[in-house]
Amino acid sequence: MKRRSLLLLLASSGCWRVPRRELAFGRVLIGLARDVAFVDESQVNWSLTELSRLVDEAESALASSPQRSPATVLSELLFDRWSFVREVADTNLAFVCLPGVLERRRGSCVGLGTLFLALADALGYSASGVMMPGHFYVRVQEQGGARNVELLRAGEAMPDAWYGQRFPVPGGSAREYARPLSQSEVLGVVEYNVGNERRRQLRLTEARAAFIRATRVFPELSEAHASLGAVEQLLGNLESAEASYRRACNANPHLPGIEQNLSLLAAERRTATTPRACPRPPSY
Repeated sequence: MKRRSLLLLLASSGCWRVPRRELAFGRVLIGLARDVAFVDESQVNWSLTELSRLVDEAESALASSPQRSPATVLSELLFDRWSFVREVADTNLAFVCLPGVLERRRGSCVGLGTLFLALADALGYSASGVMMPGHFYVRVQEQGGARNVELLRAGEAMPDAWYGQRFPVPGGSAREYARPLSQSEVLGVVEYNVGNERRRQLRLTEARAAFIRATRVFPELSEAHASLGAVEQLLGNLESAEASYRRACNANPHLPGIEQNLSLLAAERRTATTPRACPRPPSY
């Protein structure tokens, strides 16, 4: 998969806490993994038990360090005590879907990011995701200001300028980037990654279904529209492919490669409508 970026916003002051929601978002993420046939019911049950155990440990650690940043405490737990590590090369869904991340103690930026979101949600902290091209990271709102938490650098605090230079937004801005995402939109990011992996595996029907789900819950995710268009084109659904490409353009006119895709599609449609000589009847 192409690395996608997700910025997690975690408030650290008590006024940002909400009542604990009993693994609400974690259950949704684990259920998504089940629904895309990544895990079975026994793995679902194990994942819920393990996530609950991590939440209990985190709650104790936070209670024993009330003056410290919750994001710092969670980062230390993730990368030191619990030994989670990053995965930046392997596109296997085990490093994207929450059950696989929990089991292997390894995740992509999306995998580690959604784990962080699930923990924050269960602990009662307000957290949301924000995309940047090709990457996602954590931003914590603390009393002294914002602190970024770089999940692929073991929670290191990186300045905003570093992200802007390393992951620039084509055209300067797009509606899908640099804003807090709803939990539904975060699910769209996960579904987008599922679709990409199924497409690489040439499981095009499953890829198409995942991209459709991604665009429904995250309509401004231009990459999902463009990828859906590419799969529709591979399946021979040329009108649907063009409609998806157009939606991608509407969401982000500066999306790299989209104009080229439209040009290639137009050429294919012209070829498809070129009159051909009638074939001769078969000889017997």
